[in-house]
Amino acid sequence: ENLVNIIRHSLHCGVNHIETAQGYGCSELQIGLALKQLFDEGVCKREDLIIQTKGGISSSTSKSDYKSSILQQIERLGVGYLDLFSVHGLNTDDHYNWLFDHGEKGNLIDALKELRAEGKIRHIGFSTHAPAHIIKKAIETDVFDYLNLHYHFMGSYTASGDGTEGQLEGNAENIRLAQKHDMGIFIISPYDKGGRLYAPSNLAREIMLPDLEPMEYGSLWLWDKGAHTIVCGAARPSDLDQPVLAAIRSSTDKAKEDLAVVTRRIKEREEQVLGKDWAESWHVGLPNYSQSEQRGFQIGNIVWLYNTILMYGMLDFAKDRYGTLTGNAKRWDSNKTWKENVFANPGFNWMPGCAYDESYDYTSDLKDVPEQNLPRVLEAMEFVHKW
Repeated sequence: ENLVNIIRHSLHCGVNHIETAQGYGCSELQIGLALKQLFDEGVCKREDLIIQTKGGISSSTSKSDYKSSILQQIERLGVGYLDLFSVHGLNTDDHYNWLFDHGEKGNLIDALKELRAEGKIRHIGFSTHAPAHIIKKAIETDVFDYLNLHYHFMGSYTASGDGTEGQLEGNAENIRLAQKHDMGIFIISPYDKGGRLYAPSNLAREIMLPDLEPMEYGSLWLWDKGAHTIVCGAARPSDLDQPVLAAIRSSTDKAKEDLAVVTRRIKEREEQVLGKDWAESWHVGLPNYSQSEQRGFQIGNIVWLYNTILMYGMLDFAKDRYGTLTGNAKRWDSNKTWKENVFANPGFNWMPGCAYDESYDYTSDLKDVPEQNLPRVLEAMEFVHKW
């Protein structure tokens, strides 16, 4: 009943894009039953909706397996065809290879192409928590119509920075690259992984009010950067209210003025709290797990959390994010290779990287960090680990 009410309210507000995944428990089945009820009641028709789901892949998945699995997803949803289908978790080079170079099992991307030719899928995309260089490689295949990725006003969640060659990886460059390739840009979890904006810190609200609530600011910032769709994981109909308000306001001159005012305020605070030099260069030379070959340290992400705490007071958010790194570090086995460790932990490539280790010598990992930044980088890692 709650799900039916959420969808009913979303349609009333003009929101007609529904996204789920095979990996979200029985979500596809529940959504399928809810849609059938709404179709039967005449609330909407199938063609009024944009239905998107996602399906994961593994080394053992064959082309025929993948195709069969997707057809089962369509059947559970009861919609006849999918407007959008995403490869769920194109997170590593191995995932990329299973799609495009999978040997005797067949390239999994061909299953999607066949389903599109048969009218079962209209648009093919991928959802990713990958390092920026893997996302870039997938975009440049020109196979995909859209992508789901992390990109938020205070960082890229799994990474941050601009992704400049040799620097800390982030998704700003991938946003621009996707635009160049005329791809749809779907932002994952802007209200949770983008700073827990549904329950913002007091400091974040103080910075953004009275002009915008944090959820409004996060939404407007993304649309201004070229995002097309942002997801709202609604647990009740009212959870849609602030995102819908932001969407309604987004085309107004007042919204553009408010966005500029708050962005300027954030920039001023950044220079005041972090310092201009640090704010502009903190990410230079910092590796994340894909560049930390010995222990998979997520150093760039850890230092980004330090900045986030100082800038916005987002301590609870930082604890949530750092907790995944702590869990990964506990499971890391120094007797295994980097790749063995990454794939031994099923959740690693979704929430990647290991936490700070006070007993570890970071000289090699931090070799590309500017000398003037090195003391503060070490201080930042210790600070986040402590708190």
